[in-house]
Amino acid sequence: MPPPQRTAAGHYHFYTYDYVASAPWTLSPAVATANGMQFYSMQQDLQGLAAFGAMQGVPNIQTFRSGATVPDDVGVNRDMTVLSFGGGMGMPAVIITGGIHAREWVAPAIAYLIAEYLVRNYTAAPVGRYQTAIRNLVDNRQLYFVPMLNPNGNWYTVFSGAANSRDWRKNRDTLPTTQAGWRAALQNGMPAAPNPPFANVTPNGANVRYETPLYDLPLPPNAGNSAFTIVPAAVFGVDLNRNATTMYSGYNTFFHGAPDDNNRPTSDSYFGPSRASALETRNIEATIANIGGLVNVDTMIDYHSYAQQILYPTEAYDRGFVNANYTSLGLILQALIATSLSWSWSYQYGLGAPVAQIGYDAVGTLGDHCATQANARAFVVELDPSGNRGLAGFELPENQIMGVFEKNIRAALALIAAAGQASQATAKWVRYHTINSAAEREFMDWNVFGRGNRLPI
Repeated sequence: MPPPQRTAAGHYHFYTYDYVASAPWTLSPAVATANGMQFYSMQQDLQGLAAFGAMQGVPNIQTFRSGATVPDDVGVNRDMTVLSFGGGMGMPAVIITGGIHAREWVAPAIAYLIAEYLVRNYTAAPVGRYQTAIRNLVDNRQLYFVPMLNPNGNWYTVFSGAANSRDWRKNRDTLPTTQAGWRAALQNGMPAAPNPPFANVTPNGANVRYETPLYDLPLPPNAGNSAFTIVPAAVFGVDLNRNATTMYSGYNTFFHGAPDDNNRPTSDSYFGPSRASALETRNIEATIANIGGLVNVDTMIDYHSYAQQILYPTEAYDRGFVNANYTSLGLILQALIATSLSWSWSYQYGLGAPVAQIGYDAVGTLGDHCATQANARAFVVELDPSGNRGLAGFELPENQIMGVFEKNIRAALALIAAAGQASQATAKWVRYHTINSAAEREFMDWNVFGRGNRLPI
C-alpha cells in the first residue's frame, strides 16, 4: 500500500510512537489525554514506508532498531527505529533526526515526511527532471532517518494525562532517590572519582552537593564552577540533547547572560549524571559510530521546534569545525527555506550560532556529537513558529504542518545533495544568497508550494 497523497492541510497530523490496533497511515481514535486529537503511528508508518519502498525498487530500504529497547519509568519498552535506504558501500551518508525533545511534536512529523517524500517519489525509471533528481539523490547517498529519538517522552506527552504532561521535554529515566544513589551515579560507583567534568561530589546532610564547570569563551572555559545541591526525590528525565558525548558535555551554560540550570535534575535541560547516561543517547551514538565506521557521514539535520532558526551546534562553532564548506551549506539552507519562489525581502529562518540567534549556548548536543565526532556538517533546525511564545509555541496547530513541510523540503533535499560535495554559496542580504554549487542549486526553482508530498510540475 502506498503512502497517502497529501495535498491539503487536513491530510497532515502529528505522530505518536504507536497506539493500540495501529496500521500504516491510519489515524488513531481520538485521544482524550490530547484534547481529542488523532495521531499517526511512527512505528507503523516507518514499517509501511519500508515495505512500499521495497516494492518500488528503492535500494537497500529497511528499518532497524537503534541499539537496545528503551524502558520507560513504568517498565514499558519502546524502540528507537531507524529507516535507511540508498546506494551501496562508498556512498556518503546523511542522517536526519527529530523528536529528541518530547513536546516538539512537529519535529518527528517533518523528519518522517522528508523520508516519505523521497520514497513515494522514487522510481528506477524516471521521467523528467524531478523524478531523475530524486532517483539520483537516493541512489548516490546512504540515508538514515530517526524521526523519534525520544519514544518514551513522546508517549508521555500524548497519553499520560498527568498535569503539564504535554509540555514534557526530557526522556523518562528514573533518577536516583537516595543520597547514596546520587553519589554513585555522579561518581560511577563510590568511592570512584566524579564523572567528568564534575568535581567535589560530597554529602550535605541527606543531600548531595557537586560542582560543574561553566561554559564560556574563549575556550577552554575559565568561568569557574557552579555548585548545586541535589535533594533526593522522585524525579524523572534527562535532556537527551544535553547528554551526548562531547568535549564540553556536563558544563553548565549561560542562559541570556546568567548561569543556566543544566546541573539541576528537575530542570528541563538537565544534562544527566554522566555523559551518555541515557540509553537513548548510547543507542544513537552507537548507530552513528556504526554508520561512520563504514562510510563518511557528511551532512546531518536534527529537527526541533521552535524559533525559525538554522543553528550551528555550539561546540562545533566555538571549536572551529564550522569552515567555509560548512557555512556555505548553512547559507544554502537559509536560501531554500521559504514560502514561495519569490523573494520576500527577508529570510524565513535565521542562521548562526545558538548564543547569537536564541540567546544561549547548548553543549552536549546530538548535533555537536555528529559534527565533532563524525565530522559531519550538522545543523539544528528550529522549525515554526517564531520565537518568544512560551510553552504555547510547542503546540503548533496541526493544520500548519503542511506549510512547515513545504517551507523546509527544498533545504532538506539540498542537504542530502550536498553529501559528498563541496558546497559553495555567496551571502546576499537584499536577495537570496547565491548558490554556486550545482548539486544544491538544482532545488532553487522547485515549486513545491501547494504540492504537499507530490513533485513539482
